[in-house]
Amino acid sequence: MNRLMKCSLNAVVFACLLAGSGPAASPQEAKTDGNKYSKCIVTDLFKKIEYYTGSSFVAHNGELGGNITMAYHCVTKPKLFNMTHSHDFQEVLCFMGGNPLDITDFGAVVEIELGAEHEKHVITKSSCISIPPNLLHCPLNIKKVDKPIIFLEISNSPTYGKPAPKS
Repeated sequence: MNRLMKCSLNAVVFACLLAGSGPAASPQEAKTDGNKYSKCIVTDLFKKIEYYTGSSFVAHNGELGGNITMAYHCVTKPKLFNMTHSHDFQEVLCFMGGNPLDITDFGAVVEIELGAEHEKHVITKSSCISIPPNLLHCPLNIKKVDKPIIFLEISNSPTYGKPAPKS
């Protein structure tokens, strides 16, 4: 297994481990069909977001229980996230090719700046960016999209909140 595949697999394993650390749904979302484990299935997190293609999956407010937030988006056009910020939790940003038969088929150029010195990194192949707590990051610029890509964000926190801008 190559390093890239291990990174993608590690991100998925990370998300699954964190998701398993608590109940899957908050009490207001728990299903009441009489089955013991229905609360473990959350289905109401898919929504249309204007600048993404198709439906996105967003769980930023404790919907998954445990110590995790997640968001999944299909990207088909350039998008700039301009606000430099940090979090007090670990965050993993994954960029993968949108072809489900080959997620290494990456047809985009993504730039991200990391740290107070705004160190620029250019991503041209499927990659995961592991951002430790309190590390400044962004702008994140999806500059070019020749083929659809998947943007997956996973955070080690029960809620994402709204990041405060920092320079």
